[in-house]
Amino acid sequence: MVTSRTKLSILTAEQESAVKATEGHIRVVAGAGSGKTRNLVYRYAYLLNDMGIPQSDILCMTFTNKAAQEMKARILRSLPRWGRW
Repeated sequence: MVTSRTKLSILTAEQESAVKATEGHIRVVAGAGSGKTRNLVYRYAYLLNDMGIPQSDILCMTFTNKAAQEMKARILRSLPRWGRW
C-alpha cells in the first residue's frame, strides 16, 4: 500500500478518486462552489509529490483568468507545506 504524501483527508471519495486517477486526462465538471479548484490544486500536489511527475509535465487548465489566478495562488501557498516545490 502506498502512503500519500499529499494530505487528501478533506476530500470526498469522488474528489479523491479524481485526484488519484493517473491514466489519461481528467475533466472535472461541477457547479460553482463544489471544489473544482481545490481538486486541481490537490491533483497537482499529488502528481508532483506522490507520483514524482516533474512540474514541467503538469498542465492545469481553467476557463477564466480569475480562476487561473486563484488556482496559481493556492498552488503556491500549498506546495511548500506538502513537500517539494
